[in-house]
Amino acid sequence: MNVETAAVRATYRICAGGGDPGDARAAAIRAWRGSLGDDDAVLGARYDALCVHAPNGPALLRFVEHGDDGVVGFLAVAPRRMRAGRRELRAGVLSHLAIAPAHRSLGPALMLLDAVLAASAGRFDLVYGIPNANEGASAALRRAGMQPWAMLERRVRIVRHGPYLDRRAPRWLARPAGLALDALDATAGAWRFRRRPRLSGRWATRFEAAMDAPWAAAADHPAITAVRDETMLRWRFDAAVGNPVRYFLVTDEADAVRAWFACVVEPQWPHVLDVHDFWSLDGCGAIDRAALHLLMRAARRDGRAAVSLRAAIAREAAEPWYASGFRPRGGQQVFVRWLDPRLAASPPPAHLTYIDQDG
Repeated sequence: MNVETAAVRATYRICAGGGDPGDARAAAIRAWRGSLGDDDAVLGARYDALCVHAPNGPALLRFVEHGDDGVVGFLAVAPRRMRAGRRELRAGVLSHLAIAPAHRSLGPALMLLDAVLAASAGRFDLVYGIPNANEGASAALRRAGMQPWAMLERRVRIVRHGPYLDRRAPRWLARPAGLALDALDATAGAWRFRRRPRLSGRWATRFEAAMDAPWAAAADHPAITAVRDETMLRWRFDAAVGNPVRYFLVTDEADAVRAWFACVVEPQWPHVLDVHDFWSLDGCGAIDRAALHLLMRAARRDGRAAVSLRAAIAREAAEPWYASGFRPRGGQQVFVRWLDPRLAASPPPAHLTYIDQDG
C-alpha cells in the first residue's frame, strides 16, 4: 500500500448500510443528490426500484463515509438473471455509482469498487459495469481489476431526411429533397418485402402476455443475455422511473408476436426513437429485416427523424441492422469481472442492450 492509498483509507471508510432500511435509503438519496438528480422523490423511487421492488432480490450496497462529511459516496451491485446457452447465470451490474463533488477522486471510487467486488464473490457468477463515456470511470474499473468485455455501440438510422438535410443544405433544397428521399426509402422497403409472409406492427403501452412467445421459442445461444420474461420486462420498463416506455410489437397473420422493441423518446431528443431493448423469435441471432422495416415505418409515421439502438451484439445479430441502414455513432465500453472460473477460462460473447444498464 503506497502513502497516498494509506492516506485515502485513513480519511474514508466503507460501510454496508445494513442497519435500518430507512437510514440506507436516506443515505443513498444524499449520496445521489446532484449526481443523479435533485428531486428527492425521484431519487427515492430509484432506490425503491433497486432495493425494494427488484425481482431478483435487493442490490448489494456499499457506502463510503468521510470522517467530517459523513456519507459521500454510494455503489450497488444489482442482481440480474442472465443466461448463456442453457445455463442460467447469476449476474450483477454495477449500479448508481455516485461520489460527492468535493470528494471525486480515484481513491473513494476504488474503495467502493473493491468493496462491492469482494462482497460479490460467491454471490454472482459475473459482475459487469457500463461506465459513462469518460476516461475516469473506465480507469477506475481497470484499476479495480475489471477487464473490457464488449462495446455497447450506438447505431442510428435516419427515417426522415429533411431535418438531417436542414443542417447540411440550403433550406429551399432540404425540404423537397428530404421528402423525395423519404418517399424513395419507403417505396424501396415496401418493394423489398412484398413477397414475404405478411407482418404487421402496432404499439402497446404495457407488457402483453403474447410478448412471452419470442422469448420462450428462441433457440439457445452461447452469448450471455438478460432473461426477458414478464417479471423482468414489467419491472425494467413498465415500472421504470423516468420516461415512459412503449413496445412496438411485430405480429404475423395469426396475430402471434414475432418480435418486439421497447422504445423511449427522450424529451431533449424528441425527434429520435430510442430502442432500449428488442427480442424476436431469432433470439441472439439475426432478426428479420422485415421487422426492422416496420419499426422504421412506424417511427416515420410518428414524426421521428431517426431510430437509435445501443447494443453490444455479435456480427451475425448486427448484420440486419447494418443492412437496414443503421450506422455507428460511438459507444460505451462494457467491463466485467468473471467470478466463476469456468467463465473466466472461456469468456462467452455478449448480447447486451439498454436493458442491461444499471436502471
